[in-house]
Amino acid sequence: MLENLRRLILSPCGTSLLTNKTSNEIRSLVFKYANLVSSLSNEKGKELLEHIKERKEYLLSIKPEEAAKFSAEINGIYRIYNGNLSSKKEDIHILLATDTWLGKETAKMVAEWLKKQGFSQIQVWDDIGGLRTDNLDNFHCAIAELVKRIHQILPDYKRAGYRIIFNLTGGFKSIQGVLQTLAQFYADEAVYIFESSNELLRIPRIPVSLEIISSLKKALNIWRRLALGLPVSKQEIQIIPDSFLIEIDNEVTLSPWGELVWQQSKRKVYEERLWPPPSERISWTKEFEKAVNELPPDRRYEINKRLDELTLHLEKPEHPNPRSLNCHKLTGKPLPGCTHEIYAWSDRDAARIYGRCSGHERFEIVRLDKHL
Repeated sequence: MLENLRRLILSPCGTSLLTNKTSNEIRSLVFKYANLVSSLSNEKGKELLEHIKERKEYLLSIKPEEAAKFSAEINGIYRIYNGNLSSKKEDIHILLATDTWLGKETAKMVAEWLKKQGFSQIQVWDDIGGLRTDNLDNFHCAIAELVKRIHQILPDYKRAGYRIIFNLTGGFKSIQGVLQTLAQFYADEAVYIFESSNELLRIPRIPVSLEIISSLKKALNIWRRLALGLPVSKQEIQIIPDSFLIEIDNEVTLSPWGELVWQQSKRKVYEERLWPPPSERISWTKEFEKAVNELPPDRRYEINKRLDELTLHLEKPEHPNPRSLNCHKLTGKPLPGCTHEIYAWSDRDAARIYGRCSGHERFEIVRLDKHL
């Protein structure tokens, strides 16, 4: 039954296409310049450009079973389809490239090969800055960006009925390790080529423990501020496990794993109730709290998100005011005691949050009501 599902296959791309069955000299050049961001203009660069051109032409001229011997990524894809690449043309392929010259070139080659096999839905993710192995801080930031992108994109495909597969036969070990962890949250399974055989090792998804959500709720205000990029004292963050935090330029923020836990848990937590605001500049009446807690879960989720946006509007120097928030002054005096309104949600009955605003220093929420 699973074979009848449409599939989304995410494959990290390494440089095996350039290093397999080639001379030691070329292989050494590939390894030496693996983290180079842009192409070389010297003689060595010309050698690599010529090698890339030859490899691409050869790859597109040989049979799929031969291509699988040259590329780890293609080998994994070939085995997922049991050699029958004509069976699922509606499948989606995402190729994750490193932020390097050679990494992007190999991902492009795999994309061209997939097109030749008849696949039309191919995405090449080659724009995640810092996704390379020459700087650990940059790598951490890149993984955090990757987590956000995966969280924004893959769940929609899952809801649309796709089976999500992480093909981890190719790519660099550091990225494979990260994606193996992410697979437990976002993929139905991760696959590898088992040792030296041609069989796939399949690792199914394991449900996330509710203990993580319970632990997160005990320090929710700190998690929220970290996720929003707002300052938190070193004393406050002691309650959060070190593996969920990272320090860059003397500022502490969520690590890729912290970002992952937050993205996975946020909706469930926000749907439960109206949580205390993440900023001391926000307060509200008991009437407002009662009204929100009587709402359906999806509406409570929206209100808690809006309070995050209001926090950023009040505390960030640039005072962001996205359309989803739209904090603005009321015209006239339509509601006694209220000077401003913000959006609660814009669909269906388009509710609004009304209150008193004192510059960017204070927003006192009075009530939740319909759009005036």
